[in-house]
Amino acid sequence: MTRKILWLSLSVIMVAALALSSCTKTAPTTQTLTTTQTQTQTTQVTTTTTTTTSAVTTSSTSSNTPVYGGTLNLYTVKGDHNPSGWDIPMTSDLGAAAVWANPVLEWLTVGDIEKYGAEGSKQYPFNTYEVVPEQYLGGELAETWEVASNPLRYIFHLRKGVMFTGNAKIGMAPRELTADDVVASEKRSITRAGFPASFATWLKSITATNRYTVTWEFTNFFANWPWRIGCGTALGAVMAPETVAADPTDWRNLVGTGPFILKDYIAGVAATYDKNPNYWGSTTINGKQYQTPFISELRYPIISDESTLISALRVGKIDWAPRIKSIYATTLASSAPALIQNKYLGGQILFYRENRLKSQYLSNKTLRQALMIGTDLNAIAKTVYGGGEVVSWPIESSVPGYTPVDQMPAVQKQLFTYDAAKAKQMIIDAGYPNGFPLEIATATSDSAQVDIANALVDMWSKINVKATIKILDSTVAANVYNDVSYKDGLLYAFGDVNPFVSFNQYRSDVAGATYAKTGEPVDFTAMYWAASAESDQTKRTDMIKQLNLAAIEDAGTIPFTNAYILNCYWPWLKNYYGEVEASYYNQMPMVKIMWIDQTMKKSLGK
Repeated sequence: MTRKILWLSLSVIMVAALALSSCTKTAPTTQTLTTTQTQTQTTQVTTTTTTTTSAVTTSSTSSNTPVYGGTLNLYTVKGDHNPSGWDIPMTSDLGAAAVWANPVLEWLTVGDIEKYGAEGSKQYPFNTYEVVPEQYLGGELAETWEVASNPLRYIFHLRKGVMFTGNAKIGMAPRELTADDVVASEKRSITRAGFPASFATWLKSITATNRYTVTWEFTNFFANWPWRIGCGTALGAVMAPETVAADPTDWRNLVGTGPFILKDYIAGVAATYDKNPNYWGSTTINGKQYQTPFISELRYPIISDESTLISALRVGKIDWAPRIKSIYATTLASSAPALIQNKYLGGQILFYRENRLKSQYLSNKTLRQALMIGTDLNAIAKTVYGGGEVVSWPIESSVPGYTPVDQMPAVQKQLFTYDAAKAKQMIIDAGYPNGFPLEIATATSDSAQVDIANALVDMWSKINVKATIKILDSTVAANVYNDVSYKDGLLYAFGDVNPFVSFNQYRSDVAGATYAKTGEPVDFTAMYWAASAESDQTKRTDMIKQLNLAAIEDAGTIPFTNAYILNCYWPWLKNYYGEVEASYYNQMPMVKIMWIDQTMKKSLGK
């Protein structure tokens, strides 16, 4: 497709960013879909379109011809703290590791921005946190894929000629990626110590059927397969066996096939990546094909202080920051009027995750429900976030199966209606006339967490809950989250756009619990697995609805707003149209095809 080089002057009130073309030219055209899968896709497209309407205006650029060179300073979603590691499946924070490794490693699939974004069918905005629905994926390392039955299997056909860059430090020369590399990388992830069994119970085998073909055989249909093996979490990003042998925890040993090579890392300062001169990707602009990436250097700054980040963005030291709090919209508009701001629902929820199986008090569901009723969620949404969607966990409004609060049964509805007097009486009736103490664990790096923790201390004092705050280092917070070793509850962020991710998280919290559904006890884990194995979209949507209502009724988490956030970038970034993620924490499909208009940058005094 011929690209038109247009830079967009986007309104600050824009709800969703539209998408651009990616360097991935081949979509999975050989993919086969059942009737029920096609129905699922139609529903998801409709939902996304309804909730991401935007107004776009265009104007001409200072140049219509791409140029090579320059440094892109990208402040990532994990830019407030050092990487948890470079070996994605072996780290405590998979998302953080993925962010820092994404410029180097690649996935089987990514979001097909060119086909479905602003320069294609405009069906998907690519601003959904962590996940891209199956129908909007295209190939990355896998050029195409197909589905076969008897037995059920997904067959990925790899691109030929994709090269590992090599690494002199570990004695590795450049060489071609093969199916054996993919199988070795994926098997290593699956068989690692501590790998969640639920991630692969549906997987029977993975094999290299020839040099360029990888086959995954399933035991049963699994609705969330793209997120597991295509472009999400621990599986999908392919690591060279040579890196594994040389110690992948050392950033100097990292080797990949991606558009960049990790050049330097200084804790607390930045990670810096050089352009991969032999990268396989290309893109076509105005009828001419260009090798990608265009930029010479990619820099991920590490800035823990929010005011410092905003200052750096304001003066142009940060070129792109896709997740800025909306409370900064006005000040950025006045102090940096040329900076483009796109407003959209963030899809990541900060919640108070309760240790419902071990806490002395929060193992009692009545007390958990009283705690949520005694929390003014709307006040927190307004004061901390400047607005957003309050009913947001385990799933948000864009997910089929979501139930608005005014349509919920009475038990769930009451949890979202602030009533301190009622909550206090519930605690008394539960046998605690003098209330009870509670600990709120929170990470130091997130100012919103600290603000909310302080608000909770005040709100809960009105219902005789004596809350104290325990501040943890961000890495410690991630560790205690994973092993559920915090005392009562922990403030933590999690995505709400992929129902099978959020439900699986909740399922692990409430193992063994039962819920009332039409008067009969229902096991949440059984509900989860039944829904994930259901290929019929209508049936699966109803199952998701029931799972969502069951989790809300259990009150094991108190969600604090699906907040509006800002995607901020300077107009000298060309061939970029405001998309945020093209797979799991992944901006590379956008980064590798954008170029920097140095003339415009100088004209703006940056």
